[in-house]
Amino acid sequence: MTLDAPAVAFMQFCGEAAHHPDETFARLADSCCVIAGQGRENRVRQSACIGHCLERGSGMTVEEEGPFYGPPRPDGGLLHAAAGQLHEMFGVHRQLDQVLYESAKRVGGVEFESIFNPISPEAIAATPRMDAINHDQGFLRSSPMSAADTEAALGLLEILHGDFAAPNIEAFVEFTDREKLFARLSDGQSFIFVGSHLEFQDVGFNLGYLTRAAQQKGFDRLDTRTTLMIGRLLGYLEVMGLNVIDDILRKAANVLKTFPVSGGEAVNEGDITDENLNRRVKTFRKRQNARTRREFMNLMTSNHGHIVIEAGSGSRDAKDANGYVVMEPFATGTREDLYLAARAGAAIYPIFGDYGDREEPSIIEFGPEIRRLDSPKHAHAIGEMIASIGNRARGAASHQHPDIPRFRIPIRYGSYET
Repeated sequence: MTLDAPAVAFMQFCGEAAHHPDETFARLADSCCVIAGQGRENRVRQSACIGHCLERGSGMTVEEEGPFYGPPRPDGGLLHAAAGQLHEMFGVHRQLDQVLYESAKRVGGVEFESIFNPISPEAIAATPRMDAINHDQGFLRSSPMSAADTEAALGLLEILHGDFAAPNIEAFVEFTDREKLFARLSDGQSFIFVGSHLEFQDVGFNLGYLTRAAQQKGFDRLDTRTTLMIGRLLGYLEVMGLNVIDDILRKAANVLKTFPVSGGEAVNEGDITDENLNRRVKTFRKRQNARTRREFMNLMTSNHGHIVIEAGSGSRDAKDANGYVVMEPFATGTREDLYLAARAGAAIYPIFGDYGDREEPSIIEFGPEIRRLDSPKHAHAIGEMIASIGNRARGAASHQHPDIPRFRIPIRYGSYET
């Protein structure tokens, strides 16, 4: 029997794993992404890629490790099927599923009952894998097929906030009119909205109400110019049977997934006992976050103008022993994003979104436009500004609504190293 080049390369690939497991185990996981990512039609390129990986070892650059959008799905070819199986066996997907799914089960509310439920185990095991939990895919394009798709997702605003949805929309309309936001966006200006994270869903509400404001001004495809930066945990959650990322957020915006390194959305490598896999998770997270940063900067430097909406950290704000709200300090990645975006010419708007439910009103306040940061550390001042805005807004609301306890609870920005 004569073996073709792909078969020989694949045997070499597996042989190295058998004879040098301690040295090649982690590299195999990364290599599988490369094999599957070279295209379905060119098997010669695939075999060359395998040999190249074996020759180079771990000295590959990020660009050589595979496309940002992840490998194409296998079509039944022997090499693709085997590569996919190796990636699943030696890779990080299963462990990330385990850690993030357990976190999804523990998601709760702070002021209100949680609106989230974890997705089903069957959804996690489904083939092909959902984009929302496919960790090889970091940037997900908006996916509405029609205006009705977007409207169905935005309809959750009225379902969850009832009659209070209308004043929430008006708050965004007034803000966008005052700042001439959509005209500036059309002229190529980019923006970042960075906000409080009192409840897990607040960043999504910011997106929804901004989209409603755009609709009132005749901009019905804001999803093409808006990206939501969120942690990967949200892919493991659903609302009313709808996956948060694939079925809701992507109907109104692009989604750029991050791997938070601190806070409630962080992957806790301490939960992973296998030392090699622990190292691979960290390596995988570092590589994916680097790709996320590059995509983020592409958006911020686009001549078309773009809006990015994000929270300040990977954790919701919490309450201390006195019952006061403590804002999670802005994470390192967020601070660096804001600093680099400002240097690239983006405008930053702080936003305090204290969203209620069908029984309690919301508070939405915007801070002044910020165009300059002297360093990433100076981004903490934005978080402190949001806390200050929140305290003033809650104080005023407590006089209008003395029967609502949450408006009497102070807010402070958490401690951080100076």
